[in-house]
Amino acid sequence: MIARQEQTVALLLVAACLAVRPSWSEAQDNYDEYIKQLQTVSGLIKDESLASQYLEDISEQLNKLNNAGANANWDYDNNLTDYNQKRTDDVNVEIAKKGREFALTAQRFDYKSFQNVTLRRIFRPMSDLGLGSLDDAEVAKIQNISSTMSRVYSSTLVTVGGKKNLSLEPDLTEIMAKVGNYEELQEAWVAWHNTVGRKERDLYIPFVQLMNKSATLNGYDSVKDVWLANYEMDNITDVVDAVWQEVEPLYKKLHAFVRMKLKTLYADHQLPEDGTIPAHLLGNMWAQTWTNLYTSLSSGSPLDVSEELVKQGWNASKMWKTAEDFFTSIGLPQMTDTFWEKSVMTKPKDRDIVCHASAWDFYNPPDFRIKMCTEVNMEDLGTIHHEMGHIIYFMLYSNQYPTFREGANEGFHEAVGDLIGLSSSTPSHLRLLGLLKNDTEIDPIDELLLKALEKVAFLPFGLLLDKWRWSLFTGETPYEEMNRKFWELRIKYQGVSPPVKRSEQDLDAAAKFHVPSNTPYLRYFVSYILQFQFHEYLCMQTCQYTDVRPLHECDLYDHREAGDILRQGLSLGASKPWPEVLEIMAGTRELSGSSIKRYFAPLESWLDEQIKGEAIGWDSAKVDDYMDSGSTPSSDERRSVIDKIWDKLWPNLGRHKRVTRSNVGPLLPT
Repeated sequence: MIARQEQTVALLLVAACLAVRPSWSEAQDNYDEYIKQLQTVSGLIKDESLASQYLEDISEQLNKLNNAGANANWDYDNNLTDYNQKRTDDVNVEIAKKGREFALTAQRFDYKSFQNVTLRRIFRPMSDLGLGSLDDAEVAKIQNISSTMSRVYSSTLVTVGGKKNLSLEPDLTEIMAKVGNYEELQEAWVAWHNTVGRKERDLYIPFVQLMNKSATLNGYDSVKDVWLANYEMDNITDVVDAVWQEVEPLYKKLHAFVRMKLKTLYADHQLPEDGTIPAHLLGNMWAQTWTNLYTSLSSGSPLDVSEELVKQGWNASKMWKTAEDFFTSIGLPQMTDTFWEKSVMTKPKDRDIVCHASAWDFYNPPDFRIKMCTEVNMEDLGTIHHEMGHIIYFMLYSNQYPTFREGANEGFHEAVGDLIGLSSSTPSHLRLLGLLKNDTEIDPIDELLLKALEKVAFLPFGLLLDKWRWSLFTGETPYEEMNRKFWELRIKYQGVSPPVKRSEQDLDAAAKFHVPSNTPYLRYFVSYILQFQFHEYLCMQTCQYTDVRPLHECDLYDHREAGDILRQGLSLGASKPWPEVLEIMAGTRELSGSSIKRYFAPLESWLDEQIKGEAIGWDSAKVDDYMDSGSTPSSDERRSVIDKIWDKLWPNLGRHKRVTRSNVGPLLPT
């Protein structure tokens, strides 16, 4: 009887909470009283019908909460002003408070014992307090650091070759894409990494500390476990490591071929004898994709149609409409009117924005948007397909419960648009678009080489960036060795080395957008594997991959059978475990590197012939050869930097009640 009485009190409490229905912006006003009420209740609510009713009643609030956050962050990313930063920080703080309220209520339900699997899957993430586990001062601080890091990354300007005020996009990106001028490439690489990385370093340390504190308060060992929870597999790190072992031999062969060519191209400069490739020579600021090297590696006709796009007068609008046409050709939805009205296609000239391409779900259909500083080239045409893939996913799962409005796992979301890109970049499809002349002969090996420079070259970077962050989150890597650990992993997995010696004054990982934006990166490694699994299965189902037609020639354009399969899987969102969704979309429940290996099998055989006599790998490379061990800043030097950072943060932090220099100061690194 006592247990029944306690449950009755709990039921009444939840009903009372539902009746009050405070707006999210008023969360703090009733929060203290709300906590007092919860603390008077013991025992958990077992009534699944009440749990269902509770979820139904808060569904609209969750969508409004997500919409408010999306709007604030959109405004800031599209106009990097102090006012918008303040507004975004305020909104995100209030969202954290309201999320805390939802989580504490969800924790009153005995959801782990529910018979309804869907209820269990909704309540599990909802019961996580997230940043709401932190106190007000800490929430304010982490939000301010986050937006400051984003602003530093997006607004930093550098000087290269006497040219001042160069931005990452498009200026430095264009410089890094050019092949041949060793000194200019090195200067651009050093300018960006030294400027951004050093600015971000002393912001990133307290950020990690607060993220970890939030994770432990939510019952996790570290942020690593928070991030990996999305995959719902205890052994997900073992799974991705096994996949890497499958594809690593192909990567090393590609690496050996590229290094062989670069030794000739840069004959006046000595490449490292340890087998690594200097990071600034691979056509990309982060050496993550090597497609800009293609014309220097192959004597065949280039498959890059960038010049043809410009020659024919293509603009951003036509590129976006072309991507939409592919999705609609396989029976997937058109972009909405709101999408075309509110998306940002090109870089504005009157303000700073975050140029990194991104897709946005405003949890208020038909409001879906893309923000991108489109340039007229083939790479950006591929990026548009990628981002539009996110939008299609948003649309198809928009009827799911708010907590299920995300990918089956994070990799699924990244894979959808890239899957389409495997078809849209084929010679047959480029001819269909009029971008490749019918009489232009494309050697299949040249086509596969270009694709490998994008897809295969990326794989180790897609894996190592989060391995680096995990090592920080778990405490395996001390803050005094952050940069050393980053280059240890880059050498181990990627076989690339810094063009100049690095130090612990630097934080070279933060020169990549996803670190200051705190975006998990394993999703990209997973997506690069998944997209080939999806592609192979869909090509088989549409008879585009047969004994006489190789996988790399498959073009899914206008094949509605493929769209039907995608619709079936994507519309589930996160409502089912991802292996079940994978079975729908790839015919298997296992993440595997076999599909990408089959796709590139002809190229691998060709590479074997090209690199005969070449050393493969970089086993003798040592990170200490690339680190300046005597340059770790002293405590006084670091405190001076921290004081400057504090002076920048204080005007924004000081507006929050109970935030003072004394109660935030201990969180700063020493």
